[in-house]
Amino acid sequence: MFGRIFVYKFKEIIRNRYMVGWNFLFPIVLATVFYMGFGNLIKDDPDNFHTIEAGYVNTNQEESNFEKVLEDLEEETDGNVPILSLRKYDTRQAAMDAMNSDEVFGFYVEDGDEIETIVPKNGYHATIMNQIVREYDNKKNVVETIAKDHPEKIQAAMDMVTDNITIMKEHDFGNNTSPYVQYFFALIAMSSLFSSWISTAILEGICANMTERGKRFECSPTSKLMTILAGICAAMVMQSVSNAVVVIYVQEILKISLGAPLWNIILITTLGSAVGVSSGVLIGSLIKNEKLLIVVPLCFTMTCSFFSGLMWHQIRQYIESRVPIFNRINPASLLVDCLYTRATYGKTSMYYQDIITMSCMVIGCLIISAFLLRRRKYVSL
Repeated sequence: MFGRIFVYKFKEIIRNRYMVGWNFLFPIVLATVFYMGFGNLIKDDPDNFHTIEAGYVNTNQEESNFEKVLEDLEEETDGNVPILSLRKYDTRQAAMDAMNSDEVFGFYVEDGDEIETIVPKNGYHATIMNQIVREYDNKKNVVETIAKDHPEKIQAAMDMVTDNITIMKEHDFGNNTSPYVQYFFALIAMSSLFSSWISTAILEGICANMTERGKRFECSPTSKLMTILAGICAAMVMQSVSNAVVVIYVQEILKISLGAPLWNIILITTLGSAVGVSSGVLIGSLIKNEKLLIVVPLCFTMTCSFFSGLMWHQIRQYIESRVPIFNRINPASLLVDCLYTRATYGKTSMYYQDIITMSCMVIGCLIISAFLLRRRKYVSL
C-alpha cells in the first residue's frame, strides 16, 4: 500500500506544471542569469588559487628528496587542485627558455645541497615557490641536526615530520572559493525551500477542511500517517533530483566550481530538501486556508533566501555580527553556511554543527506536524 501511494503522489507532483516550473526550471534559469551577470568574476577572481606551472632542473643526476616532495605536491588533496604542475628539464638554459616562453611560471635548480628558485616577478606564486624551498630546508636541517647530535631520536623526528604532513592534509582548505559563489549556494538553498510548496500541496489533498479531495480521503480507510509519509518521501525524491540537476548544471555545464566534491554537495542539498519538505508539512498542518497555503510558503522561502544572501551576499555576515541567533534558525542560512564551510574550510566542527542543526529542524518539524495532524477532528464530513 505504501508503495502504491508513493507512486500516486509522485505522479501527482510531476504532473503539476506549477511545481515543476518553479522547482526545476526557475533555479536553472536563475543560475544562468547569475552566470551571465558575474560568472567571469568567479572564474577570473584574482584571489582564486591556480596550479603553478613549475620547472625543475637536477644537476646531481640522481633523484633527490626534494624532487620527491615536488612530485607529491602534484597530487590532488580532498578534491582540490594540486599545488604544482612539474616539468623537468635537463639544463638551466632549457628551463630559462621555458619560463621566458610562459611554459612555466618559474623553476627550481638543485645543485648539490643548494636549491635555487628562479621566478620572473614577485607575487603569490613566487611566494609559494619560495616557501616550499624554505619549509623543505627547515625540516631537512632539523632532521640532520637530530641525526648528528641525538641519533637515537632520529625515528621520533621522522615521525614528527610525517605527523605534521598528515595534519595538513586532513585540514586542507578548499580552493577556488570566490565570494560570488555564495550566490549559487543561496540559489540552491532557495530551491530546497521551494519543496515546502510540494508538502502543502500534498496536505491539501488529504485534509477535509481544505478541499473536496480531502473530504473523500478522510472518508476512505487509508491510513493518514502512511499517506503523509509516502507523500513526504515522494516530495523528497522530487526535490533531491531537482537540487542534483541544479548542482550538476552549475558545476558541469556552467563550469562554476563549488569548491567541494560533487557527491558531497548533492548529499548536503538532499538534507536541505528534507528541511524544505518538513517545513512545508509544518506550515500545512498549521494553516487551514487554501489560499494561504501558496502565499505563506512563498513568503517563507523568499524571506529566508534573502537573509541567506540571495540578493546581497554580505547580508549573512552582517546578521552574524549583529544578530547571530537569526542565522542559527534560518534554514537557508544554515544550508549556505554548510556549503560554504565545506567548500572553503573542509569538514570542520562548524560544518557538522550545521548538519546537526538542520537534522534537528527536520525531526522537530515532523514531530510537531504529526502531533497537530493526528488530533484534527471534524464535526461532520
